[in-house]
Amino acid sequence: MGLFSRKSKAKPSQKAVRLSISRKYDLKPGRSYVVQESPPHMSFDAFVNLVSTAPAGGKGKTAGFAVTRQHPDLVREKYGLEDTPVYWLATRTGDKVISPTNLGILSHMLIKFAGDTSDGIILLDGIEYLVSNNDFNKVLRMVDQVNDHITQSGCRMVLPVDPRAFDQKELALLMRNMERLG
Repeated sequence: MGLFSRKSKAKPSQKAVRLSISRKYDLKPGRSYVVQESPPHMSFDAFVNLVSTAPAGGKGKTAGFAVTRQHPDLVREKYGLEDTPVYWLATRTGDKVISPTNLGILSHMLIKFAGDTSDGIILLDGIEYLVSNNDFNKVLRMVDQVNDHITQSGCRMVLPVDPRAFDQKELALLMRNMERLG
């Protein structure tokens, strides 16, 4: 056999491979989910699974919007989120950076995404950091406000929470209008 007589098998692109996997998480539209964990492995897994797979009906892809304490370049590299907006909660200035003290801009961005997206998912990683830079009640009001918009839209929100960072009352308040995942 000659060098060119065999047919080479083309490897599918990474995007094609990701779209061929099935959904591991049944996150219902219009709902928000709390995941008690540290570090946020399950939360990122659920988020990446939804943005990387087609829904059961096969109608396109779920849009994602991530806000995290981890640097966006590291998140993109680790999870393969090439086309998904990833914002960094940090005190630095720059593109795709949100100050942890600017809850108004953060809530506006999340609400706008929920309003503009019929099938989307928001990952809000860093609630502990937000609370350490703001009053707990202000952060709770912001989360509740975003959750109200999530409920009216087809979006979902995943909120990883380290239970060691909150007392029982604060944890109960955060979880009262959300479902538990994991």
